Amino acid sequence: MLEKKIVIQLLHIINSDGDIKKLRHSGLTYRQIAELIDANVTNGNLDGNDDIVTITQQGKDLLQVNKGEIKERDKSKWIEIDFKNKMQQIDKEDVFLPRKNDMSFLK
Repeated sequence: MLEKKIVIQLLHIINSDGDIKKLRHSGLTYRQIAELIDANVTNGNLDGNDDIVTITQQGKDLLQVNKGEIKERDKSKWIEIDFKNKMQQIDKEDVFLPRKNDMSFLK
């Protein structure tokens, strides 16, 4: 399941002339990405002629059918909690006026 998601992500990146940072963020090394590209050239999803990797019609069809798999649905994986700026809960009748130096996101 995870490998299929990574293959679909690779096809999406190549189809949209994207950056492989997403694959690196998924934990793949450059070597693993190269092996993944080679495997997809072999199975017909990608074309690797003239040192340029392009997506084939078979790869486009596979991408179109499985495009929903590359969206991350678990928000805890793509939204990071900001503990540094977390504040104590205050009563709804209180008013909070922070000093500019207290909030790092205001700098």
